[in-house]
Amino acid sequence: MLERISHIKLILFYFLSILFIACNLYLLTVKETRDLILLPIGFIVVAMALYRLDVLFRLVIFLTPLSIPLTTFYPDSVVNMSLPSEPILFGLLGIFVLRLLLENDFDRKVWRHPVTFFIGIYLGWMLLTSFTSTMPLVSLKAFLAAAWFISAAYFMATQYLKQGFTSIRELWLLFLVAMVIVIILTIRKHIGYGLWNKQIAYKVPQPFFNDHTVYGAVIAMMIPYVVAFAWDRGSKMKIRLLFVLLLPFFLAGLVFSYSRASWLSVTIAIAVWIIMKLRIRFTHLLLTTVTIVVILFAFWTQILLKLETNKTDSSSNMMKHVESMTNISSDASNVERLNRWYCALEMFKEKPVFGWGPNTYQFKYAPFQIHEFRTIISTNSGDWGNAHSEYLGALVSSGFPGLFAFLALIVLILYTGIRLYSRTNDARTRLLSMAAVLSLVTYFVHSFLNNFLDMDNAAIPFWMSFALIVVLDIQERQSQSQQKRPA
Repeated sequence: MLERISHIKLILFYFLSILFIACNLYLLTVKETRDLILLPIGFIVVAMALYRLDVLFRLVIFLTPLSIPLTTFYPDSVVNMSLPSEPILFGLLGIFVLRLLLENDFDRKVWRHPVTFFIGIYLGWMLLTSFTSTMPLVSLKAFLAAAWFISAAYFMATQYLKQGFTSIRELWLLFLVAMVIVIILTIRKHIGYGLWNKQIAYKVPQPFFNDHTVYGAVIAMMIPYVVAFAWDRGSKMKIRLLFVLLLPFFLAGLVFSYSRASWLSVTIAIAVWIIMKLRIRFTHLLLTTVTIVVILFAFWTQILLKLETNKTDSSSNMMKHVESMTNISSDASNVERLNRWYCALEMFKEKPVFGWGPNTYQFKYAPFQIHEFRTIISTNSGDWGNAHSEYLGALVSSGFPGLFAFLALIVLILYTGIRLYSRTNDARTRLLSMAAVLSLVTYFVHSFLNNFLDMDNAAIPFWMSFALIVVLDIQERQSQSQQKRPA
């Protein structure tokens, strides 16, 4: 009987193989298309999802930085997504939802954590504003993308990260190694044009990254993890040496990304590291931040007048490139940001509660542009890019409640991470919580000038950092409650 079943499987295998080859030959020679070539990969992914979900999850973490937009292969495609990462992430979202409905075996401690609660509010309001959106289909697609990023990189990641330090290090190493491959390919391409050619730096990270800003942002997010794993005294020397060897690649990638926002974010992360080492209370940090913001608003006019005296344009000269960050009179990149920010604020005034809908800014901001802020890179149709600010993007997309939900999430995750660092007695928990906080700080700083959470290569490490802090916080609470129990 078993021999007969094996014989039938063998015949079926050969039949499907011949059928697949025949269909491909027909499509290649007659229709001149290669659409079916990727079909076996699809079958492999489905098989992994059914039998080795853990391997598939790790695979998508590795593939995320290496994924390429669909429009690279099909320029006229109306729909765009990163291949192969986003289809796999969408499948993982489906698996996650099905498991919740059928088995309901997800870790209750993660469900009950305050961070998860606020993520739910963030996603829930995003879904509501997708229905009230000026472009519902566009917004629902944006919501689905956020949902599959969060389901994989936060909810599913917590189940792998809680397995211990080794699992945490292995998961991040997958992403780091993939990023090193991207950095090497990018710098190699950059060398062909000259490493000091700033203009080409905008395009050399393609097709893996849309431009140099998101490329620089992800590199900045990874540096705290590379340093942390290299610093870990509990690991073997050869493992620590591996991360020491990875660090120069990330530093080179950061420098030659020519992303001023990334440089600034790493500088501020270093300042936060010093503050955390000094054990300054979170409430004092929050009060200081609010005070600085209030001062900026109070003296905004005087600050603008001062900034307008800076005529230094972005340049291949590193010092001049840094100086150009405050040039809002002649630097096209900076003035264009003012253009996008002005449009965002004007759009918010029209729809302050529900906003225009997630991901609709790029289609709606054109009429709000004014001559004063238009630059050589502005467009009459206003169809390039986004609000150049995660915060203003949330404000336009989902109104004031959407921005409040995002800001509340930021405050909560930083509070959780910093509190965990100051209270734990475990050296590795302290090290990892520090790395996660600093990684998120680089993005939160960068978020003032750009927004990338709709891109998988930035969203995955972002939400994984959330997952890591939550897992460490849950484990620390369990450890403390066990210590308090009477013997």
